[in-house]
Order: sequence, then C-alpha cells, then structure tokens
Amino acid sequence: MRLLSVLTFVFSWFLSFAAAAQDYPTKPIRIVVPVAAGGLTDILAREIGARLSTRLNQAVVIENKAGAGGIIGMEFAAKLPADGYNLLMAYPGPVVVNPWIYRNLPYDPAKDFVPVHLLASYAVVLAVNSTFPAKTVREFIDHVKANPGKINYGSAGNATLANLTMELFKRSAGIDLVHVPYKGAAPAMNDLVAGHTAAVFDSVALVRPQVEAGRIRALGISSRQRSSAMPDVPPIAESGVPDFEALGWYGIMAPKGVPAPIIARLSRELSAILKEPDVRAKLQSQALEVIDGDPVRFATFLAEERDRWQRVVKDAGIKAD
Repeated sequence: MRLLSVLTFVFSWFLSFAAAAQDYPTKPIRIVVPVAAGGLTDILAREIGARLSTRLNQAVVIENKAGAGGIIGMEFAAKLPADGYNLLMAYPGPVVVNPWIYRNLPYDPAKDFVPVHLLASYAVVLAVNSTFPAKTVREFIDHVKANPGKINYGSAGNATLANLTMELFKRSAGIDLVHVPYKGAAPAMNDLVAGHTAAVFDSVALVRPQVEAGRIRALGISSRQRSSAMPDVPPIAESGVPDFEALGWYGIMAPKGVPAPIIARLSRELSAILKEPDVRAKLQSQALEVIDGDPVRFATFLAEERDRWQRVVKDAGIKAD
C-alpha cells in the first residue's frame, strides 16, 4: 500500500507538470538582462523577446538589472520563481568568468540556473596599430618573441573578453605582452589608433571601421571560421596557433527547477526563431553567428567554457577591477 501511494504521488506529480507545460504560458514572461539598455546584449534580448511573444501569444517583458559586472542581475534572477515565466539573458562574464575572479558571489551560475537555449556567438579580432611591423599573426608572434615584455596591448578592462582572449592567445602562442587595461573598449581603441598601445582584441563592430579607414590592421579572428562581416581576416587557428578559439556568446537560461517540459517548449520556440531568415540576417548584421543549441548542447558548451576561462584566469592571475 505504501509503494502504491508513492507511485500514485509520483504519477500525479508528473501529470501536473505535464499539464502545466501543456497550458504554458498563461501570463507574461520576463527576461532579465544583467546590463543596461542599449547595448548588443539588450538589443538581442529585445529582438528574441518580441519574436517569442508572437510565437507564445503572451507578452515578453525585458527587465534590465545592470551593475557590478552582471552580478546584480544574476543575483536578482537567481531568486525568481522557477516557473518558466522568469528567464535570463546570459553571456560569458557573469556565467563563466565571474566565479573565478570573485570570492563571494551571491549566486552560483552552475547551481542556480539551467540552460534553455544557446543563441549565438561572436568572435573578436586581433588588431595592431597601422605602423606595427607585422602583417600576419605569425609575424606578430615572431616580433613579440623577439621583444619579450616590451610590447603592450590594450583591453576594455580586467576580466573582459578582450583581456581574457589576449591572455589565452599569449598562453597558446608562448609570448609575453604587457596588459594596459582601460575603462571601456572605446578608449582602448583610441589609444591603439594613436599608437600608445600596439595591439588589441576587440569586436568586429569596433575594429572594422578603423581597418577600413586605414588606421589599424586586422591580423586574425578568434573563431575557427572566417566571419561574414570580415571575410578577409583569417582565423588565428589557421595562422600560427592551431586549435585557437575564443568566443563571446549569448543564450537563454532560467532559475533551476523549471519543469523539463517547459524548458523543452522554450527551446523549441527559440530554435524556430533562430531559423527565421530575417532573424539570421539581423544577427549577422551585428557580426553574430547563429548557434541554435538545445539545452544539452548548451550545458556541454557551458562546461567547456568554465574550464577554459578558469585556466586562463588562474594562469594569468586576472582579478576584477
């Protein structure tokens, strides 16, 4: 009788979850964005949110919770009900980097959240001042090896993707560069153009106009494939550092505990959105490459990213500003 009662309870619990997923959604959905409005993260969240609203026939509200390198938004999202009506716009810093540079985070991205769908990735470009004596990645490596500790590079700040990618590149190529952190990508680019620093890793959106104006030179890109936005720039993995890859990315996550059928429903809808030609075109216009990864693929990807950046942070001694 006791076993029968347990089985009855489990079966009833499963049916209630299945019914909830079948009826889902019955009210507006919130996507927490851990950055201020206006940037690429926010733009993508609003584009995806609008499409999701149409497909689910429910309002999707974007709620920006900016500050402290994404910590404020992540802590806020981690405490929300795990009911499928609260989602998170995830990106590398708060999810796979912060745990290695902050000792007492008020959230644990691996324990407090579950992956829903991996949306897109973006590469960064290794660029040098136009007077720098290197026109290829191989020449850059050789020149730096001949001048260890004498050449500097700029970044948007400590623990940013630009900083982490260059540190990974240094480690992979066996070179020694001096880091000059700035408070943002724009001042780092300005000093590269002025010749105060020799190199940067930065986004296609920031690098391409300066390359086209002849102020800087693009040597390689951090993805394993060429970017449609800068097709003439070869992958670093093909230019002297085999298997090199470093990507920024975006995905949707949710507080841990959301019923699996709801996660699956959201993943299916997001996948369908990413297959829409105009969505792909909009993402490509922002130098984003569609990934379209289901929860299992996203979970595997996150594990790889955590391992990658833990090693880089530890080896380079990177600390938060």
